[in-house]
Amino acid sequence: MKAIEVEGLSKNFGESRVLDSLTFSIPQGEIFGFLGPNGSGKTTAVRVINGILEKTEGRVNIHGIDVRENVAEAHRISGVMTETASSYENLTAWENLDFFGKLYSMEKSEISSRSEELLNTLGLYEHKDKKVKAYSTGMKKRMSLARALLHSPKVLFLDEPTSGLDPESARSVSHMIKRLAKEHGVTVFLCTHQLKYAEEICSLYGFLNKGRLIGFGTFEELLKEKNSGIHLNIRGDNLPSEYRGYLDEESGIYRLPISGDKEASGIVNAIVSAGGDIYEADQSHWSLEDLYFAYQGGEKK
Repeated sequence: MKAIEVEGLSKNFGESRVLDSLTFSIPQGEIFGFLGPNGSGKTTAVRVINGILEKTEGRVNIHGIDVRENVAEAHRISGVMTETASSYENLTAWENLDFFGKLYSMEKSEISSRSEELLNTLGLYEHKDKKVKAYSTGMKKRMSLARALLHSPKVLFLDEPTSGLDPESARSVSHMIKRLAKEHGVTVFLCTHQLKYAEEICSLYGFLNKGRLIGFGTFEELLKEKNSGIHLNIRGDNLPSEYRGYLDEESGIYRLPISGDKEASGIVNAIVSAGGDIYEADQSHWSLEDLYFAYQGGEKK
């Protein structure tokens, strides 16, 4: 089942086109990493997809619900946590969840049990009667996540969910996100600048640049589209000129994209035959960072 379907989605602000004909679909239970530089249109896309902003063109469905025609129903099955989201700071954690639970027309007993479960899971239960304004930055972040999850949404929109968290809290949040997707079929739409984090947690990716979708698919599918995925790493001197552009100045290692063992062997033989010195050579697979920069306009050497 497709949890999110986007077709020909565009958004203009005056004469400026911020989103340009986005088309993609996300199956239920996937953790989708939406990645792009600042100003690429990620935040606008998320706001249009979940119905906060009106689209200029195109169509968006969330679990078969046309967002434009029934935005209230789309919000009912969606949870949203933005990077700047905040709770009511003069209310306690428990009071905040009680308030938002009532907005979602949840029963009192359901609000209570769900709040207790989430606050325990996120390490906030012992602070449930403290006003949120007394919370640390990390605690406020976890409180925002609890609020987004309170009504057991089918789709969860997250913006930098682990920024500002200590390592233990970040790991706990990541485990929760994975569990929601795997065990409960929750679809996660994740915006982040942390490529290593996205590689660890996401099962599907979309690369955005200047409002256009320039890459979409699983890690393996995106690698296949670039016809690569492996690097030959060489530490040496006097390499032929055609390889010098692949030098990583910081590490002193030449990182050459290759297709496999046969090409690696040919490069090593060519360097040695040309009088180059190889002190060490090994192969490494592309990371999400390598892939991201390849799509964004040039491989990260």
